[in-house]
Amino acid sequence: MKPLEYYIKKELSDFIVEEVFDKEIKEKGDYQIFILTKSNLSTIQVVRFLASFYRLKPSDIGFAGLKDRFAITKQYLSFPSDINIPERVVFQLRNGKWEKTDNVDFSRSTAFSLEKIGYSDSPIKLGDNRGNLFSIKIHNLNREMRRLFYENLDRAKIYGFPNYFGEQRFGSVKGRNDFIFLYLLKGETEKALKLYFSIKGSVKNWGNWEKLYRDLRGVLENYERDLILGLKRGLSFEKAVRILPKNIRLMFNFAFQSYLWNEYLRRYIEKKYPYKRVPFIHNWYLSYYIELYDLEYMKDLKIPYLNRDYRTEDDLLKGIIEKTLEEKGIREEHYGKEIAGIKVLTDGERPAITFPQDIRITDKTKKSLRINFFLPTGSYATVFLRALLY
Repeated sequence: MKPLEYYIKKELSDFIVEEVFDKEIKEKGDYQIFILTKSNLSTIQVVRFLASFYRLKPSDIGFAGLKDRFAITKQYLSFPSDINIPERVVFQLRNGKWEKTDNVDFSRSTAFSLEKIGYSDSPIKLGDNRGNLFSIKIHNLNREMRRLFYENLDRAKIYGFPNYFGEQRFGSVKGRNDFIFLYLLKGETEKALKLYFSIKGSVKNWGNWEKLYRDLRGVLENYERDLILGLKRGLSFEKAVRILPKNIRLMFNFAFQSYLWNEYLRRYIEKKYPYKRVPFIHNWYLSYYIELYDLEYMKDLKIPYLNRDYRTEDDLLKGIIEKTLEEKGIREEHYGKEIAGIKVLTDGERPAITFPQDIRITDKTKKSLRINFFLPTGSYATVFLRALLY
């Protein structure tokens, strides 16, 4: 099977995302609301730059969700009203330096713009958006792939697709079982940090902090430089890890819990329905049902992260959750534990399946097409595309 990257994201304009936002916009309020348009940048990269440029804490900048890096995306940001930000500002990254500019071609640049649209009485928080509109060009289609695509699309319109977490959740995972979180959970903070920096580049000089700093200097964020220099001064690993921003430390936890949740759903599908296995990342795979005999039940099914505060009445699912947690060494005493200054392994729930809406096919050629659709908050376009292409 070809990887998903064979079919998508050849150019920035192949993947366009626009946040759908229901927050009331006012003429006055405690928070300014801007539309952020960006290309070839992650949401976190932009937020960090803006926080540094306007001398804010990153937590002062509110956003509803993380958007793809290799794409052209639009989303909403909030800032406290007393921060002086122009009504419109455009930045472009050239030769490793940020430059202000008047206009930019987002399809060919690493850039972002902010455009003020008004005010709100409250900041934007994670999950505040209703969902996202996607416009995605799919390449390298032959006659058989096109037939499979439309067959899978008809199936998804009827049955939806499994609501797995997509690859964006797993940026801190280097290999199949290499979770930074698990090292932190076991108190092996040095191993956690070594794994974290190995994602940046070579850590052959681990322990020789001056040489490590030289090896990685070109790819380090400011806080990562501070962390290595702190280790050079004799800072303990336990204190050094807290130099990482809170949202980074939380991502370690989210990556592991997202993996667990995906495993629950994958195993549940394989126990109940005819299914197909689809390649994911790190040699993982996801299982997609081919049909559902209990569609109405699955529409309402929510799967908990831990089955402690949110409990399922589904005995099959309950057993799968218990077995998966046991296999990964997760015990009751770990729930809600504080590790590296954050509370980890907290419970919640998530819909088992989701449905694409407002589907349109445009720009068809012999080897490509563009699909436009809406997905609700928390659902991943790349997970839907795997349902269509395999």
